[in-house]
Amino acid sequence: MRSPISKSFVSRSFLTLAAMLVMTGFVSGAFTLPARADAELLGTKLTPMGADPKASADGIIPAWTGGMTTPPADYVVGQPHIDPYADDAVLFTIDQSNVAEHAARLPAIQQAMIAKYPGKYVMNVYPTRRSCAAPDHVYAATKANVGRARLVDGGNGITGAWGGIAFPIPKNADEVLWNHKTHYHGRRFAARITGGNMYENGSFTRVVRTDKRYSYYYAPQTNSSEDLDNRLFVWMGTWSVPTRMNGSGFSMTNTINQIVEPRPGFLFRPDTRKIARAIPSATSYEAPMMSARGLRIADDMMLFSGSQDRYEWSLAGKRPYYIGYNVYRASDPAMELEDFVQPDFLNPDPIRYELHRVWVIEGRLKPGFKHRYAKRVIYLDEDSWIAVGTDLYNDAGELTHGQIGFVKNYYEHPACIQDFDVLYDIEAGRYNIDNVKIEFGPANLDDPTINERGFGAAALKRAVSR
Repeated sequence: MRSPISKSFVSRSFLTLAAMLVMTGFVSGAFTLPARADAELLGTKLTPMGADPKASADGIIPAWTGGMTTPPADYVVGQPHIDPYADDAVLFTIDQSNVAEHAARLPAIQQAMIAKYPGKYVMNVYPTRRSCAAPDHVYAATKANVGRARLVDGGNGITGAWGGIAFPIPKNADEVLWNHKTHYHGRRFAARITGGNMYENGSFTRVVRTDKRYSYYYAPQTNSSEDLDNRLFVWMGTWSVPTRMNGSGFSMTNTINQIVEPRPGFLFRPDTRKIARAIPSATSYEAPMMSARGLRIADDMMLFSGSQDRYEWSLAGKRPYYIGYNVYRASDPAMELEDFVQPDFLNPDPIRYELHRVWVIEGRLKPGFKHRYAKRVIYLDEDSWIAVGTDLYNDAGELTHGQIGFVKNYYEHPACIQDFDVLYDIEAGRYNIDNVKIEFGPANLDDPTINERGFGAAALKRAVSR
């Protein structure tokens, strides 16, 4: 493992200027602040996660006042979430008649969908609620990561970070992307979810998967980056629907530095009745996902979860965008799945959009590399570091695909997670959706039955044999 880079000396006047730049969102990689000065910004001039706590000048984005950390009084843990903002009214709707007015605050994928389906694809905008919060142990570790976390191998790995956001005061695009990869979504995650493909002819293939994840990065016994042994988390998924996939499954380790070690994993297919070791090309880059029929590829998961090495990443700044937030209605079990998953696009009615400050990074494919996407633009929520959108371009510079991730606070924990996401194929007029909670209820972010021994080849064989 490489040694951390030593900090450069800065004068008091330069420190003051740098802190001002950080707080206003204009962060440069041309300087390195002393770790203690940086860390003391968290929880004072910045939120504990590194966001700007202030309201926007026009008041549309309110101040962050701690987020939502207490469930509604009548909420029962394990039951569907109660919408704490059910009384909010729609402020306005964005459609083909006013999209130009709002274009500066819309990812390209949203503009493209409105243009492709005029009068049908709309975005209902609600009051902004900065609900996101995290447990105190995440805040403490995030603060401790300041000054000790470092990029290694040209940004393809990190060292010195665990238990919190890796770079809460980022200096470049690689650090911003690592904040997404290290955002908190529970230590022991369990969920039964619905997904599937909506095809251009209006037919839908429903997919049901049981997921569990164990986070080494957030495990309480992790006390150094060496304890991680190059592992962020392990993930197992088993399918029961459709029939052709019933009894299939995977167990995969999401490694930190995927150049040093591509994501290792095991696959089980019922037609062979054998556990097979996944080759690296099946878990990385453009490898097609088993259940998505070519619509979604390996590094599309969670909007981006792959190796960063094929792209040159640049930081485009932080500015307000309309993003999917507090989407409690979209996981309401009172709604039928077929009422939400409709031809062409998801039913806009239960989807809530709000104006939030968003980090924007851009990845351009390096010369000599090949990938379905020659350019990726990724949008990340400042309060949670969750990726909330991607614009995906081919080598001709055309927008061909795009993803939208929807944020919800599991206030009983508390933790904001990407509750579900959709990938639109603009050219073909089809889409893939994943992680929908309508049918089976919310995820459990700290399932006590999950431990690190429940993953790998033997555990996968037991899981698919039940």
